[in-house]
Amino acid sequence: MILVVLDTLNPQHIDVIVKELRAIGIRPNEQPPDVTVKRKKLGGVKVSSTCPLSHLDEKTIRSILNEYGYINADVLFRDDVTMDQFIDVLDRNKSYVPMLVLLNKVDLVDEAYLEELKKYIPEFIPISADKNTNIDELKDTIFDNLDLVRVYLKPQGRKADMEDPLVIKKGSTVIDACRKLHREFVKNFRHAKVWGTSVKFPGQKVGPDHVLDDEDVLRIILKK
Repeated sequence: MILVVLDTLNPQHIDVIVKELRAIGIRPNEQPPDVTVKRKKLGGVKVSSTCPLSHLDEKTIRSILNEYGYINADVLFRDDVTMDQFIDVLDRNKSYVPMLVLLNKVDLVDEAYLEELKKYIPEFIPISADKNTNIDELKDTIFDNLDLVRVYLKPQGRKADMEDPLVIKKGSTVIDACRKLHREFVKNFRHAKVWGTSVKFPGQKVGPDHVLDDEDVLRIILKK
């Protein structure tokens, strides 16, 4: 994730920052274009699409492919991409990264100023590092956008540690959590018990492939 921190009185700096990011191959807040290009040995270029293409015609597509050395290829467009996006697909070296824009020093301006600014930057998080404004909300937003979950560990015969969770990627399984803790947990894994939204009832016995939810409580049982 990219966090762009702007001075609330100089929001125009976003243009410079985005331009610099794009120059080094980063595409902030964009999804990879859904275009498939497969080389083949014979048959020339075959272009097909599942949607209307409003930015590219077949002549332009073939010309760009020729520039990149594609003489024989099957090309499938599932997105109405621009010329630049199509070139990005062929370059195969672009990174698509989520970005949050933070507007700092909002304590120096009023609500009317921020509303007007939304015409220029539609989405931003107003903060004040000096006054600690929205900092907790910012932490929550970062956590959510990184697709992380918190898992609280419960040792045998003791209460769960609700202060220091294990932080793992969303979609992680019990065995993924074991890998984060110690390789012996993977080697000697027997089963686990889980309390939380990922199970049907508290303390449910689960196997290594059980997917954990945010704020689940996990107890790992090892072979003796």
